[in-house]
Amino acid sequence: MHNTEYRKYNVDDFDPAQFYDHHDSLEGCGPDEEKVRQLLEANQLQDALKASLLSPPLGHQEQNLKDNSTLLVAHVLHYSFKSSDLVSIQEIIDNQLSIDEVDILMKYIYKAMQLSSESSTCQSLLTWHSLLVAKFGHGAIVRVLAGRQRL
Repeated sequence: MHNTEYRKYNVDDFDPAQFYDHHDSLEGCGPDEEKVRQLLEANQLQDALKASLLSPPLGHQEQNLKDNSTLLVAHVLHYSFKSSDLVSIQEIIDNQLSIDEVDILMKYIYKAMQLSSESSTCQSLLTWHSLLVAKFGHGAIVRVLAGRQRL
């Protein structure tokens, strides 16, 4: 008999192409909608945007959760920031958002364009998209399209 003590690990568990949904509950995943709505009502737009980008549901199979999170972020982007207020949008992009938050925001923008049928919403999303690309370059687009985790 050969010694099989070295066979402690299943190498298939370490394959990055394998996907295991370890999320049993939906709690703590996705932005806190109540908090975002409270911040919007208090006219704290920058904080509402930051709160809507917290804990995106990238690893979940629950498409309804992903769509609701996307619609919430689209609501924050479209209804909170007027397209005539490009100076404040550019200030937020320049001073408030990190690279990781920009990548998450770009994922939300693309998904919101897919979900939305209103031309005014898509127009405001394209405004945000163009300002993000102007600041962070085409790398922001490439990271979204090449990323494995989807909304």
